[in-house]
Amino acid sequence: MKNIYLIIGLAAGISFSSCSDFLDKAPGSALPSEGAITSVFDLQNAVNGVGYIVSEGRMTYSAEFGIYADLMSGNFKVIRDYGQSSPISYYAMTKNDALPDYGYYYYYKALANANKALSYLDNVTGDETQIKNLHGQLLAWRGLLHFDLARMFCHIPTTVSNLDEANSGLVLSTEAFEADYKGSRSTLKQTYDQIIQDLTDALPLLSKSKSTGYLNYYGALALRARAYLYYGKNDLALADAKAIIESGAYNLYSRAEYPNVWVQEGTAESIFELLITDNYNAQRNSLGYYTDATGYPECGFNTDSELFKYLKNNSQDIRSTLIKDQTAASYKTSAGYYPAKYPGRNGSIYVNNPKIIRLSEIYLIAAEAAYHLSGGDAAAIYLNTIRKNRIEGYEDVSSVTLEDILFEYEKELFAENQTTFAYWRNKKSVTPAMITDVINYNDYRTIMPIPQREIDLNSALIQNPQY
Repeated sequence: MKNIYLIIGLAAGISFSSCSDFLDKAPGSALPSEGAITSVFDLQNAVNGVGYIVSEGRMTYSAEFGIYADLMSGNFKVIRDYGQSSPISYYAMTKNDALPDYGYYYYYKALANANKALSYLDNVTGDETQIKNLHGQLLAWRGLLHFDLARMFCHIPTTVSNLDEANSGLVLSTEAFEADYKGSRSTLKQTYDQIIQDLTDALPLLSKSKSTGYLNYYGALALRARAYLYYGKNDLALADAKAIIESGAYNLYSRAEYPNVWVQEGTAESIFELLITDNYNAQRNSLGYYTDATGYPECGFNTDSELFKYLKNNSQDIRSTLIKDQTAASYKTSAGYYPAKYPGRNGSIYVNNPKIIRLSEIYLIAAEAAYHLSGGDAAAIYLNTIRKNRIEGYEDVSSVTLEDILFEYEKELFAENQTTFAYWRNKKSVTPAMITDVINYNDYRTIMPIPQREIDLNSALIQNPQY
């Protein structure tokens, strides 16, 4: 694998592809000549290329990172171990392992391409509205990519006492650096300030129109609400969440819709999802392959978990229909129950659009932020709304606890990369399915090690503690 400093530097090429179906053709990897991005078409291709990079590689959104926070929870277990995603479940990753290396590589590669495209903006001519929108998408991508790198390699801001601690953040990638550039880690505060700044700068540039697979105004606003929540800025998280809810731009799935939305594209709740196609997907490391007995069955329900017991015993909750029963003897050692959120499209289990952020999470962000600001009565409004759309005969409650909110994350967003982050963000522990340890919010294993090869190449890069 290429080292990251060849990726974040100027030598990184931009991936190009068709505007209309950006994953149907292989993007190029050569460095564009000076001035190569001169038109709206070129700029659109550059935006497409950023999405491509994080659509088919290991530890990207369509692969292990799409279920990362679930694999570390007590809700899912390795039913048969093929050694693919299972190091996550066993909290066994080391600084020399492949998964941290893949995560570091692909997200920084995508950042490099976004920065390279941004560096050409002054050369682009054409419709100013389109240029502004594409500029905003690149900034929003940069905010999202830094945020998810931080979720992998940095502690959550609400869990630490000193946000200004040296080397607690990321190596920030905010420009097209020279090929020999070697950066040092920022503080956690600098990292999250950069994330918020990019998402904020993107907002006035972005269209409010929906285009499946692309970030719009509401996508950037939703991601900023999420980032504010992790940052402990509950008032700002709530304000952004309320703005999205009150806009009416998206609608919660109805009970009738819920069982079928997972095979569909551009659904009513989906604020931002990636486009995955038959030609470009993570194949045997895809979300569908990990959640099926015929694939790598490393993300099956832990039948002893409270989540599984709830879903099995509450058929009036439409979310209970998303248990895939593959317990037949014909499945042999892979037999078990699996989440049914990645059924595949066009006959291919590899092809599922990961929903990066959807409206249900916005309601949960609002509930969590409102709870911390004003207590359980204020939070109940948002949980009641979700539950009315999920549970037949549901009657409103007047107040909820933090535990209620966290369990609602599990029920609504299981297998969507949320659970352990939600618990740790609130200084709670989790009890994984595959190890006997209780993992507290400040355990060193809640984040991954910086790949050792990167440290070997750059002595200024400081490893995460205890790795």
